[in-house]
Amino acid sequence: MTNTAKEQSIKDGKAFLKERFIGVEEVFIANLKEKKGITHNSAMGDATEEAWIELLRKYLPARYEVAKAFAVDHLGKTTDQLDCLIYDAHFTPALFGKDNNLYVPAEAVYATLEIKPDIDAGDLKYAAGKVASLRALQRTSAPLENARGVMGAKDLFPIIGGLAGMNAKWVGGLGKTFLENFNGLTGNEKLDVVLTTDNGVCDRFGPGRTPEVFTGRGSLMRGLFRLLRALRAQQTVPAIEWEKYEAVLD
Repeated sequence: MTNTAKEQSIKDGKAFLKERFIGVEEVFIANLKEKKGITHNSAMGDATEEAWIELLRKYLPARYEVAKAFAVDHLGKTTDQLDCLIYDAHFTPALFGKDNNLYVPAEAVYATLEIKPDIDAGDLKYAAGKVASLRALQRTSAPLENARGVMGAKDLFPIIGGLAGMNAKWVGGLGKTFLENFNGLTGNEKLDVVLTTDNGVCDRFGPGRTPEVFTGRGSLMRGLFRLLRALRAQQTVPAIEWEKYEAVLD
């Protein structure tokens, strides 16, 4: 039996790898389209969120957890439920709750994505509000002791915020009108990435954090790899000042 995949990888390894990535993308898109046929809006929304969460879990290293969850700080302030929270799975426990009702300390959060079947200007603004509520939480950062002495507290990295869906409903997709809306978000509401299956991706992960748009076959996978790169740049989460959480028990 001829192993055509092996032959292709020998003949042109980059083309082989590209086709495998596009294959993953196409399977995911087909899966999303199937879920879009669910007639109950709430059930369709849940299924769509789960599909995106599973895709991210497949590609993110084990140090990250991905879930529908809430974030909370040491003052007891919380976010609304976040569709797709990317948080530390190594150093930081969820504080309480279970399943989709986990409460994760704000210090543990790397990124959050809101998930919609299709996205428009209202969804962009809605996602921006969710991201802003997360960024408004107070994160602590404690000094760390090791064999060399005491290390200073880690600087807090910016939390990545974004939106994902199938179809960008602006005329021209992720073109001029979309970019006007995207660039109009400022402060804690500013989004870093928009991922779509039908119209490409847009992010601020490049030099100067100027928005870049990528379209065509493979653009979703490109967006995932660029998100991975942005997460890598954050390195690790800060060490929590657990004494501040403990203080609420006084």
